[in-house]
Amino acid sequence: MKLLVLGGTGGVGEHLLPLAVAAGHEVTTLARASSTFAAPEGVRVLRGEVSDRGALEGALAGAEAVLSALGMRRRNPANPWSPLTSPADFNSASARVLVAAMQAAGVRRLVAVSAAGVAESAAQLNWVMRFFVAKSNVGVAYRDLAVMEQVLAESGLDWVAPRPTRLTRGPKTGRVKVVPSFGAMDAISRADVADWMVQALTVPAWPLDAWGGRTPQITGA
Repeated sequence: MKLLVLGGTGGVGEHLLPLAVAAGHEVTTLARASSTFAAPEGVRVLRGEVSDRGALEGALAGAEAVLSALGMRRRNPANPWSPLTSPADFNSASARVLVAAMQAAGVRRLVAVSAAGVAESAAQLNWVMRFFVAKSNVGVAYRDLAVMEQVLAESGLDWVAPRPTRLTRGPKTGRVKVVPSFGAMDAISRADVADWMVQALTVPAWPLDAWGGRTPQITGA
């Protein structure tokens, strides 16, 4: 399958690229013109901004699906109160441009990372995450991810937005499960999130009953 991968320099994206290539896909990624990003072997790199619809449409030429690991960034990712280095509407604004570009290019399938606790799943958050969402810049990202999901829901595209629990730097285990709540000990490696996204492409019709909808909350098994 011919894929466009976005966010390939991020925590999940850096795993997406080699996993997609290993699965036999023909992979293209979009990187900023100023970036020194060196893609893994087998990945075609185009230069451009995800906010540029023209650049996206060019990157989408011939594609059959999109995997997006785009996400809001903080100056210090380990500090929930660290200042944002992305616009406060980065996720939703990027989604609007991407949806328009995909519609124009005739590409329908999209897997885009969200987060456990977004939108209606906030009711199942553990108390620690409730605190971060309420008091830190984590909440800014969560509110914008909810808008992003709504943009996708109204797009007419065939989409799924996995909501991972706490992200870790652990290895790919291949053991991922869909859960109804975000428990205090729940966590999943970025590599496993990327693997789940690639594996989702093998599902002929989305969403699977086991997902419970287009926004499955996933964690390490």
